[in-house]
Amino acid sequence: MKNQKPLAPVLEPETLKKIDLYLEEFYPNAVNAGNEMFSAELGKAQIRGLETLVTSTSRFSEVINYIKNQTGKDKKGKWLQAGPLLLDQLDLLENKADEIGQGDATTVLEIKLRLARGWAKQVTTHYLYSRSQK
Repeated sequence: MKNQKPLAPVLEPETLKKIDLYLEEFYPNAVNAGNEMFSAELGKAQIRGLETLVTSTSRFSEVINYIKNQTGKDKKGKWLQAGPLLLDQLDLLENKADEIGQGDATTVLEIKLRLARGWAKQVTTHYLYSRSQK
């Protein structure tokens, strides 16, 4: 047991602080995404599906692929309205993870996942709040 490695890399406290600070800075973008998803009339189950995927996946690209898949198969245009914005925001998160992680692939992946999970919570919460206000 003493040689057992953690499932995810252990990030330095300074790195965790940078992630939290960036998520706070990024919050208005997440609010905008939640508003857009509400305006597009995406279903609550779809939003929860996205949140569940983001919190359970071990690959950042799986989140991107989920949004592209939903957008591509959407016949009513709801995901077409929100999908590009979500993908743009994930791109910004990915760029920030690259900056914080300084090129170490394992660290960058863990940072991307932490940023995406924080973002997904923010987006979902604001979407649900917007629904309650209608």
